[in-house]
Amino acid sequence: MTTRRLADPASAARYPLPVDGAADWTAAGARQQLRLPLPALRAGTLLVPSLALPASDGADPPRHRWTLCSGDRAWPLPPVPSDPADVAAAPADTHPDVSRHVDCFRIHRGIEYPVLELDVDSATPPAGYLVAVSWRPFTVIEVTAPARHAGLAAAPPPRSQMTAPAAIAPRICSPTCVSMVLDLWRRPHDWLTLCDECRDPATGMYGVWPMALRAAARRGSVGAVETFTDWDAPLRVLEAGVPLVTSIRFEADELPGAPLTDTGGHLVVVYGAGPAEVAVCDPAAAEGEVVRVYPAAAFSRAWLRQRGAAYILPA
Repeated sequence: MTTRRLADPASAARYPLPVDGAADWTAAGARQQLRLPLPALRAGTLLVPSLALPASDGADPPRHRWTLCSGDRAWPLPPVPSDPADVAAAPADTHPDVSRHVDCFRIHRGIEYPVLELDVDSATPPAGYLVAVSWRPFTVIEVTAPARHAGLAAAPPPRSQMTAPAAIAPRICSPTCVSMVLDLWRRPHDWLTLCDECRDPATGMYGVWPMALRAAARRGSVGAVETFTDWDAPLRVLEAGVPLVTSIRFEADELPGAPLTDTGGHLVVVYGAGPAEVAVCDPAAAEGEVVRVYPAAAFSRAWLRQRGAAYILPA
């Protein structure tokens, strides 16, 4: 697992993991562009780019778009926020080397000289921003539990997604987790309005990672999506007093005590971890049962075995 981070000085100072420096923005007409050469990417790699832009003077953050390039080949992700017309106009995703997903790339054949391009629809460079690019094997066979204890003094204010209107309740784990973290930081917001903001216009999904970052950044929490293969960096995040919104998946009964029997993708807030147990707020639980603990070994497999993604949303 490797991550590159670029940020303005204020955002870097608030982020709980080391930032490499500032971004070198280049004007490209009415856009700002950032080019990030990457090392060779092996087959089986998951590549996750993220950008958070705080709202400026009450205006929404500008749209942005990531494109993976290699030679004369280019694989663009949908813009953030997306539009159904953008998706309809996109070329068919049939290239054998790379598959594009809503918020990440999967590398199926090795790429020797990859470059990530980030385009922001702004005539001037962003004053505030946090760029993070993570890559790791999509699947890790050997996963271990946390080697030591780390965590917040108390759980974030719990919230159950199941108290939302029935039409959306099963689908809003991501914005509900973001809401809990914003409540922890005492960032005023309306939960269901936040859910609406996290909904991806093109797909109707509420769990698109960059939309969650966008909604949090509009309320002053400038964060990132990162991927991990072990607990080393996540424990440092917890030791800095910042919870992790982790993306987990597990087969039937693989996570004892979970309100879901299985899931292909679900988000929970981790606020403590140790060799035996992981303390979470699980929004899929009923009201009054959101705060719970899971066996560390089982939770580590559910989180880190595939993808290992997490939102890191500082105060």
